[in-house]
Amino acid sequence: MSPSFYHSAIMAVVASVINNLRRFRAFTELTIVIGDKDYTPDISVYPWKKVDYYSGDIIKMKELPLLAIEILSPTQGAQELFDKAKIYLQAGIQSVWIVQPLAHTISVLNHQETKHYHEGMIQDITGITLNIATIFDEDEDDDSASNI
Repeated sequence: MSPSFYHSAIMAVVASVINNLRRFRAFTELTIVIGDKDYTPDISVYPWKKVDYYSGDIIKMKELPLLAIEILSPTQGAQELFDKAKIYLQAGIQSVWIVQPLAHTISVLNHQETKHYHEGMIQDITGITLNIATIFDEDEDDDSASNI
């Protein structure tokens, strides 16, 4: 899978907005270990903690993120990402977002439900609240994200 222009732009915007909350830290393309397999969500979101650049690097995270975000690329099928979301949730990740750039849709999956957002505020069980317009329109004057 080769990330496209839209894929990369959305990944940068979402990671930046989440990092600016200072309650969460978004990592792009960080490999996580589930069982004996490696997965690399486009964005993995963890509770905020300072990164210690003086200690050894972590090649593969055994600690699962609170939230995994996958962004659909033109070379992928949506079902592939929904299947991956199921694996993430079964492993214990609290929430999974699937971003579909051309449809301007974000599907938010957790253990209780799946919601599809086309507009308005995403309110995630992790406490992240994000205006979908920020992702697709990059409206800088909008109250783009907050935490509870």
